[in-house]
Amino acid sequence: MTQNPEMASTRQLLPRKSHSLGLKRRAKPQEMAIEASLLACGLLSIFVTIGIILVLGNESISFFTRDQWVNSNRAILADIGEDDSVITVESGHALEALQPGSAIRIGQEVMEVIDFRHNRINIDVLGTGGGFKRFCAAESQLAETGKERPQIVNASRPIKQSEIDLCASVGIEPMAFRVGTDALAIVVSSDNDFVRELSASELRQVFGAAKTWKDVRAEWPDEPIDLVIPGQDSGTFDFFVDKVFAGNPSAVLARDPIMSENDNQLVGAITRNPYSIGFFGFAYYLDNRDDLHLLALDGVTPATESARQAAYALSRPLFIYSDAGIMRDHPQAAQFVSYYLQHVNDIIADVGYYPASAETLAEARNTWMRATGETERNPAELSGEIVTAGSSTVSPLTQRIAGAFVEDGYLPRLAVKRGIRGENTIAPHSAGLALEYNDRPTVVEFFSNTNWIPAIGEFGVLPLINATLMTSTIAMLVALPLGIAAAIYLSEYASDRVRKTLKPVLEILAGIPTVVYGYFALTFMTPLLRAVFGVDVVNIYNTGSAGIVVGILIIPLVSSMSEDALYAVPNALREASYGLGATKLETVIKVVIPAALSGILAAFIVAASRAIGETMIVAIAAGAGPNLSFSPFDSAETMTGHIARISGGDLSYDSIDYNSIFAIGLTLFVMTFVLNALSRVIITRFREAY
Repeated sequence: MTQNPEMASTRQLLPRKSHSLGLKRRAKPQEMAIEASLLACGLLSIFVTIGIILVLGNESISFFTRDQWVNSNRAILADIGEDDSVITVESGHALEALQPGSAIRIGQEVMEVIDFRHNRINIDVLGTGGGFKRFCAAESQLAETGKERPQIVNASRPIKQSEIDLCASVGIEPMAFRVGTDALAIVVSSDNDFVRELSASELRQVFGAAKTWKDVRAEWPDEPIDLVIPGQDSGTFDFFVDKVFAGNPSAVLARDPIMSENDNQLVGAITRNPYSIGFFGFAYYLDNRDDLHLLALDGVTPATESARQAAYALSRPLFIYSDAGIMRDHPQAAQFVSYYLQHVNDIIADVGYYPASAETLAEARNTWMRATGETERNPAELSGEIVTAGSSTVSPLTQRIAGAFVEDGYLPRLAVKRGIRGENTIAPHSAGLALEYNDRPTVVEFFSNTNWIPAIGEFGVLPLINATLMTSTIAMLVALPLGIAAAIYLSEYASDRVRKTLKPVLEILAGIPTVVYGYFALTFMTPLLRAVFGVDVVNIYNTGSAGIVVGILIIPLVSSMSEDALYAVPNALREASYGLGATKLETVIKVVIPAALSGILAAFIVAASRAIGETMIVAIAAGAGPNLSFSPFDSAETMTGHIARISGGDLSYDSIDYNSIFAIGLTLFVMTFVLNALSRVIITRFREAY
C-alpha cells in the first residue's frame, strides 16, 4: 500500500503521543537517608565556604577601616593629671607620623594631637670637609640632594679659606667655637708584635715610600704595609697630611689605602690584619684598646699634658661651627651651642679627648653671646629640630652632649585635646605607660609598600607575596618536568603491572606529613645547597631549599593528574600515528601530549595552587621575617608561613596584628581562586572530546 507523502509529512508535524507506563521508583528508607545526608553535606560545604569568605572579608575590611592602635615604643616621661594637656615622651623617629588632628591613646583614653614638637638632634657623620660642604651649599644644591643645611658643624680642624669663601657666597659667616683637644692615635693590631714606636721620619716612610715593614727597619718582617686611613672628606685626614706631608696627600693616596669616613670600620680593618697600620681620633683607640696597640712618636704617646702642650706631634684642636644668622633663626640650635660650651669639660675626658682651657671656653661663650644676644634657657622650654654634621672625631663628643641636653628636658612634646571620645574617658596616667598612635593602612599602601612590620605601622604585603611566588615558582620548576616525565612513563611506556604498582607508590608520597618535608628541607636540602654554592652564599633558612622540597611534595599531584589525562587519550590516535610511520616518542610528543593538554595544564595550575598554599615546609625552612629579596639563597617569609608564625603568638583580639592575618589570608584566597578559575577556563578551552 502506497503512503501519501503529504499525509506522511503532516503526521511528522503532529506531536507523538506519549505512551508512559507510569513506572515510579520505589524509594527505600535507607536510600532516602543517604540522599538527605548527601544533600546536607553539600549544603554544609557551600555554607562553610560562604562563611569563610564572609569572615575573611569582614576582618579584612576591619583591617583597613578600624582604628589600628600601634605601640610607638615610646613611654610618657611624666605623670599626667586630668587637667594636663602637654605630654613629654621619649625621643624617637616612630612618632614622626603624628600631625595635628592625629589620634593617640594612653591606656584606654583617646586624645587628639593639637601640636607635636619633634625636639630631636640629628648627628650626621660626613667628615669635616663633608660637613662644611653641606653647611655652605646653595639652597638649590640642598634641594637636589634632599638634605637639610646643618645648623652646627663638627670639625676636627680649622675651616679652610676656600670653605670660608664658599660659605660667603651663600651669605653664611662660619663662627668657630673651640671645644677641646684631640690627639691622633697611630695604631696597629694587637697581633702585631714588632712595632711599638716610630720616629717622625719613619712615620713618613710607613705612610709614604716604604712598601714593606723591612723597608723601614731591617729587623722588621718582609711583609707589605697595609694602610687604613680616614677618607679625604675627613678633617683627620687633612690634619695628618698637613702635619706629616706638608699638605700633599699624593704619597699616601699612591699606596691605594683602605679608606672610610667611619672610624669603626677602620678599627675593624686594622684589627683583622697584623701588618696594617692606621690612624684616627684617640677616643676610638680607647674604645678598642684590647684589639689595638698605640704607637709612640719620638718617644711621646698621647696624654692630657702632652697633647695640651703640643709635645705630642699629632695633637689638634676640636671645634664646632655655626653662623649668627642660623642661630638667631633656630634658637634651639643656639641654645645647644651654649649648653655645649657650658658642659663640654664635664664630659670630654670620658669620651677620650682633652679639655679646653677655661680661658678658651670663656672666649667662646662671649663670642656666642655677641652673635646671638641671647641668655641661657632651659632645654625644656625649647622646641624644634637640631641638625649637626661633620667630623667623625667630634661626633662622639656631640652625641654625649646631645644625650645630656635631652636628659635636661629637650624632649618630644605633644599638646593634646583630652576627652574626644566622651568626657568620662579622661583619666590620670602614670609615667612609663606606652604611647600608642592610630595608623590606619590603605589598600594602596598594602600592595605597594615594601616593608611588612605592622607593629611600627609598615603595611606592605609585597615581601610576603614575593616570597610566596619565589617558593612556588621554584617548586613548579621542580615538579613540572619530573611529574610530567613520570606521567609519560606510566602512561606510555610502563606495562600494566608496573603502572598498577608504581602509581600507588608515587601517590603515597602525598601522604607523608608536610612537617617531615619541612625538616627534610632544613636538615638535608639546605646543607646540600650550602655545600654546592658555599655557606657564605646560602643562608640556613632560604626560599631555595623550601621551594625544591615543595616541588618534591607536589610531584605526585602533577604526575597523577597528568597520567590520568594521558591515559584517557584514545588508542586510536596512537595507532593512527604509528600507521603514518611515527615513532613512539614522536607519537607521545606530537599526538598524545597535545591531545591531553587540557588535563596537563589543569594539573599544573592545581599544583601551583597547592604550592602557594603550603605552610609547614616554608614555615620551617624558608625563614621567619618578611624580606623582599629575589635571591633563592636568602631567607624570606611567605604568606602562609607568616600567618602560621603570627597566629601562634600571643595576639590580642582585634589588634592590628590579628586583623592583618585575615587581610593576608584574603589575598592568598584571591590568588588561589584566580588560579582555580583559570584552570576551569583552560579545561573548557582546550578539552578534546573523544
